[in-house]
Amino acid sequence: MAERSIRIDSGPSPIGMEGRASRIVTTARASWTAIWRHRLILFVTMALCVLAGIIFILLSTPDYRATASVEVEDVPAGAAGAGAAQRQMTAADNESLMQTELEVLRSRALAEDVARELALVGSRTFFDGMDERRPDRGVGSLNQRQVETEAVIGLLRDNLDVELPGKSRVIRISFTSADPVLSARVANSYADSLIRADLKRGFESGVQARRFLLGELDGARRDLERAERDLATYAAQAGASLGGPVAGRGGNSPDGTTATRLAQLNAFRAQAIADRIAAQKRWESARLSSVETLPEVLNNGGMQQLMAQRAQARAAVVEERQFRKDAHPEMREARARLAALDDQAETMANTIRASLREQYEVAVHGEKQIDAEIAGLEGQAQAERGRGVQMSILERSVDTYRLLHDSLLQRYRDMASQAGFQAGRIQPLDRAAVPTRPSSPRIGITMLLASFGGLVLGLLMVAGRHVFDDAVTSADTLAERANLPLLGTVPVTDKPAAETFVPIASSLLLASSDGLPGSILVTSAQEGEGKSSTVHALALALAKLDRRVLVIDADMRRPKQHGLFQLAPERGISEVMTGQAKAEDVIVDSGTPGVSLLPSGAIPPNPAELLSTSALDVLLASVQGRYDTILIDAPPILGVPDASLLASKAQAAVLVVEWGRNHHGGLRVAVDRLRRAGGAIIGAVLTKQQGRAFEYDYHRGD
Repeated sequence: MAERSIRIDSGPSPIGMEGRASRIVTTARASWTAIWRHRLILFVTMALCVLAGIIFILLSTPDYRATASVEVEDVPAGAAGAGAAQRQMTAADNESLMQTELEVLRSRALAEDVARELALVGSRTFFDGMDERRPDRGVGSLNQRQVETEAVIGLLRDNLDVELPGKSRVIRISFTSADPVLSARVANSYADSLIRADLKRGFESGVQARRFLLGELDGARRDLERAERDLATYAAQAGASLGGPVAGRGGNSPDGTTATRLAQLNAFRAQAIADRIAAQKRWESARLSSVETLPEVLNNGGMQQLMAQRAQARAAVVEERQFRKDAHPEMREARARLAALDDQAETMANTIRASLREQYEVAVHGEKQIDAEIAGLEGQAQAERGRGVQMSILERSVDTYRLLHDSLLQRYRDMASQAGFQAGRIQPLDRAAVPTRPSSPRIGITMLLASFGGLVLGLLMVAGRHVFDDAVTSADTLAERANLPLLGTVPVTDKPAAETFVPIASSLLLASSDGLPGSILVTSAQEGEGKSSTVHALALALAKLDRRVLVIDADMRRPKQHGLFQLAPERGISEVMTGQAKAEDVIVDSGTPGVSLLPSGAIPPNPAELLSTSALDVLLASVQGRYDTILIDAPPILGVPDASLLASKAQAAVLVVEWGRNHHGGLRVAVDRLRRAGGAIIGAVLTKQQGRAFEYDYHRGD
């Protein structure tokens, strides 16, 4: 089962391509048919346009067009600095330059210059050459000459044509007038005026540039003088404060004497720091240790001698104590001598300790003195360095202003030397020659445009006539408008005769493979097209062909069949469909053999509700076998839904169309609505025909 859903797309279907080709052929044939039907409109339109072209050529004044050309260069030849490297122009720059020149050509100022050069104001020849009337009086606040000047300028600007061929740098200047000599003079004058304007702009720009450079040169000279004065003033002040040459330009600098002194002091400070650290260590050791253990004490010669004497005295005391008591005079003397030696040793040790402390304090003081001297020298060196930097700044400022002054001076000299000798940007290329042939009117092009315009206009008129003219006047137009076959035509008359409908009735006998349909709905697109009269006459024609016919007047809004048959029934189809009566009770004899009538009866408030029920199906089924056919007179299709509801009940439908009536598309809408409702339209009857009854196309005249 799943395999059935697989679809292989192998490209466009041959059937679809054939259908598309068939539609194209059908459309082409329909278009050709419409064109052939309205060929008279097409031919007349083309003839009128060609005639208008001939009249235009005969009435037009020949115009002569003269053309001059100029070339626009990137840089004016001989311009100042032209030999130097120039910035390469981009495509945008080139386009901007050329558009600027084109606008200059179209400007009023250039037109005034041409008019002044050729003395066109006050010249009757110019107005005759332009085929214009010369102003002879003033207008408003303008006098006659001002009005004439405005007219000349307007004619010059209106008849001037400037173009830029491709992406070239060539400008073509064309002027058109009725006088070939005047056209050449004006075109050449425009080219000359453009070149003069370019030279004038270049000269004025050079003057402005020289003025600008002169002002800049004066400013640069003042700036240079001010910088030199500032340098001299500062050098004098710095030299006085330093007491010698100014640092930074051939004198003593911070890298000279001051730097050498700083290096020496830094070496002294390093030594002082080392001495102070050593003295501090000796003093800390002497302060925290026993005096007798100090290396300075032990290494002192006097101290060593006292210590030797004290050792001897102590040995003598020990020896005396072995033989004598402490109270013995010799014993007391030995002890006194030992005590004296101890006092001398302690005093000498304290003296050595005090000398160590003094050495430490001297080292600290010396280090501080060196630090203070170094700080002073560093401040002096920093001041000298600042004065050197300031001096360098002032010297660079002087050099910069001097370089700027010299550059501006050289530029000014170059521009002054080349003033008046540089060529313009625009150079002449071709002079305008006097034209020998008129540029307009062009007979060939004019006639071609007239013919083509006539063809297009004629086709548009044919298309408009075909699209907006919905009038049905023949079988062809009926087929085009509604795609329906024509069953027959009925001439215009108050009451059509039954004999006229006999051919139509015969056509109905061949409407299907089963012959005459069992039920036929007869309706029209709009009211007043003759559908009720058609039903009445068609019923009589079928009766002449020995057919039994039942006419049902289903137009319950405006019933007419009882009046056409000259009957006055009291009940009808509305009573049958509401169940108030039976069909056989309300069907009446029309007075014509073979024709019966089921009248409308009472008019219901809403016929569409009755027609939408199944009662009509029951009614048709009950009477179907007793008659050869049933003709149903239905209301018009447009406006009410009754005909659409009845269409699905009948086996066939016939559309009544009034001859020559403009439906504005209503006929096509009616046919589409009837077909969507399920009606099988077998053809149309063309009523109220004017002209010859059997004319195939009324608009043809053959």
